[in-house]
Amino acid sequence: MKTSRLLACVLLTLLLFCAIVPAAFAEVVFSSEEGSLTGTYDATVFQAGRDAASNAEVKGILFMAGNTVSAGGTGEYAFIGGNTVSFSGECLHDAFIGGNSVAISGNVDRDLYAAGKVLDLRGAIGRDLFAGGETVTISGEIGGNVYLDAETIQIADNAKIGGTLRFNDNARVSGPDEILNNAERYADKKEGAEKTDGAEAAPAPVQSTEPGKSTRVFSKIKSALFSYLGLLLIAYFFLWLTPLWEKVDRNYTGKDFGLYAATFGIGFAVLAALPLAAIILMITGFGVRPAFVLLLVYSAVLTASPVFLGFFLGSLLWRKALKKEKNYWAELAIGLLAWRILSLIPGVKIAAALVTGPLALGVITRMLGRKKKAKAAPVEERPALPDQNAL
Repeated sequence: MKTSRLLACVLLTLLLFCAIVPAAFAEVVFSSEEGSLTGTYDATVFQAGRDAASNAEVKGILFMAGNTVSAGGTGEYAFIGGNTVSFSGECLHDAFIGGNSVAISGNVDRDLYAAGKVLDLRGAIGRDLFAGGETVTISGEIGGNVYLDAETIQIADNAKIGGTLRFNDNARVSGPDEILNNAERYADKKEGAEKTDGAEAAPAPVQSTEPGKSTRVFSKIKSALFSYLGLLLIAYFFLWLTPLWEKVDRNYTGKDFGLYAATFGIGFAVLAALPLAAIILMITGFGVRPAFVLLLVYSAVLTASPVFLGFFLGSLLWRKALKKEKNYWAELAIGLLAWRILSLIPGVKIAAALVTGPLALGVITRMLGRKKKAKAAPVEERPALPDQNAL
């Protein structure tokens, strides 16, 4: 099997596994409290917050998201994202880690998929490493192959790579000769010999087909991972600070299809009318600033629109398919994961893109609309009392 197909099959299998795995556990644990999560959990654990830390033993999947994320302890699988991420624990299977600054000093027993602006890998990886970023530093031990896509690659003298190192040919690379001499370069934007430390490195085969396909698949995986984590953070942010999902749940769950169709129609009208309104404001010269604000809000809603579709999918899967009690944390995570899986299918991706925007705009427009005032109950007329003076 080709590398690209194998990689796609592995990713799809993992995502499908994550989508249905909560039904296999006795419970699902959600935590948004400050401080480190400790103890042993025979469950899937979702932890989110400004500063998220875990030293727990998780016998399931560990989801972590926040500004500063510190992951210790153990887990079966790990999905971790944040601004600053530190992973010092152990993942017994595969790990997906992304962020702005990522430091990995722990162990991943199988494959690691990592991406970040600055990526520092000091731990041990049992099988293959797929990594990308501006600067990638490797000083740990990798049992299998290494696939890199970065501007600067630094291989420490104490690094060990059991398989083959592959990287883009326009990267700035430094490292020991015994590793670089056996490395393979693939063409990124232009073909050419790789130079390391100002000197031309030893010739290595440049494959123009297979590595290029692997790189494109890895880029899609990286994009899908960051898209999922970003939307999940948005969904959890609103769940944490606002009653948004309670209102959406109360207004739409269990309702007829006609309500969804009407909401979609309203959103479609807003989708067409708002840009036109912004253009008119700009042309008149009296509403340039409101027009820009309107467009910014419009763009933000469209960017976050898959969150609403993910909520509807998640509540359907969680409550109907898995027969679970209402749990917004789980429903949002599973629904967005299901949306991300569906978006990998070309035909479904186009259909989903046509639905998500108008649906989200319709939901928000209906929520912002004026509420109908309840009619005052008619005052019951009481019979007049007899005039006491007359008596």
